[in-house]
Amino acid sequence: MTRVATLPRLIAVRLLWYAAVGAVALLAFKLHTQFGADVLLTAIAAYVPLSLSFLPVLAWLCGRRRESGRADAQAAPGWPGYLAAATGIVMLAGYHVAAAPYLAECGILLLLVAADLWLVRKESAYFLALAG
Repeated sequence: MTRVATLPRLIAVRLLWYAAVGAVALLAFKLHTQFGADVLLTAIAAYVPLSLSFLPVLAWLCGRRRESGRADAQAAPGWPGYLAAATGIVMLAGYHVAAAPYLAECGILLLLVAADLWLVRKESAYFLALAG
């Protein structure tokens, strides 16, 4: 038996994710990391508008899958999240090789984006199930 996600649960998970990102931002000021607080805060500042645009984009992708008659029309594609996570990890590893802060900034941003894409994948499937 599968557990069906409910809207309050999805909202709670989203709010906990934003609280975790906020905690990372606060800890950037307190802890001494390999890269400075400016790198983390810049990545988070770029992440916020991206996060707001993910739900409409993935809902559009799900709608396109439904129109094409695919059997898994309710599931958003998972490859964007995996691609963003893999690229982010490679960029963070590249920071250790090249010592370039912009690589760390982009890597952190892509890891935040990957987690958001995985959240939006579940949310869009739920909303499309409600619409269908």
